[in-house]
Amino acid sequence: MLTFEDIWVSSERPTVVNSNDNRITVSKSSKSLRRINSSQSVTASMPAHYQKNHQQWLARIKSKLIPNESIPTHKRALIAGASGTLLQGQVTVLTGHSGSGKSVLLRVLAGLSPMTTGNIWQYDSSVQPSSINHSIHHILPTQWRARVALLAQHPQLIEGSVLDNLQMPYRLQAYQQSHFDIDWHIRQLDYLERTAEFLQQSASHLSGGERQLVTILRLLQLAPQVLLLDEPTAALDSDTSAKLVQLLLNWLHAEPQRTLLWVTHDTQDILPLADQHWHMLAGVLTEVL
Repeated sequence: MLTFEDIWVSSERPTVVNSNDNRITVSKSSKSLRRINSSQSVTASMPAHYQKNHQQWLARIKSKLIPNESIPTHKRALIAGASGTLLQGQVTVLTGHSGSGKSVLLRVLAGLSPMTTGNIWQYDSSVQPSSINHSIHHILPTQWRARVALLAQHPQLIEGSVLDNLQMPYRLQAYQQSHFDIDWHIRQLDYLERTAEFLQQSASHLSGGERQLVTILRLLQLAPQVLLLDEPTAALDSDTSAKLVQLLLNWLHAEPQRTLLWVTHDTQDILPLADQHWHMLAGVLTEVL
């Protein structure tokens, strides 16, 4: 469904390598590399049979973060050579500390932030030959975002009612030929234990969790093929969160040409549902076996 290869995203932040004592020191704004240095002290407290693997992992991450001499020293990597594939019908969970680069990666995949180098392809396996892919570099941004949609951590709503917000995308040129299905929304709201009267509520009076629900329904109705979710249940109570998780899984499996990339800190509820588990540390993406 979607493949990305060797994505690098640079930032205007300094990275200094001290070769004399083999340590990496960074500016105060570079939290990710400080986490790597601090994690070395944690290694010593690990059982002996874990220490070797942990040291190898840290060495791999550091080798990617040490800048090439051809790269200006005032830049550092927010994303360091990330590669991966999202398969149809699957849930991929992405975990990592705050500031590790998860949201940056999602914005790049959605075409909302630029990458320094790398490429992303979105493909439809129902089309033959399946080797015909759509590169993010060779497609209109509006077409890409119709296929690859992002739910951000802090969704924005327009002034007006819930219904106004749900209908808003159909005013855009990309969706003017599409049909707004209010009955579909009423069914989803019923599943989430909201009545049809919820559609008439003012967006300014919604709670953070309710705003999240409206934004999710606004995205799902447009039927993207790739859905990128950045902490979709963070503002919800446990009961609503459980219902939303099931609603998203139902949406995923309703059509074969869909996939989910799910960023979360709530590993207890989401990880058992994952087909793939990725982890990000200091901009380096690894697959957790």
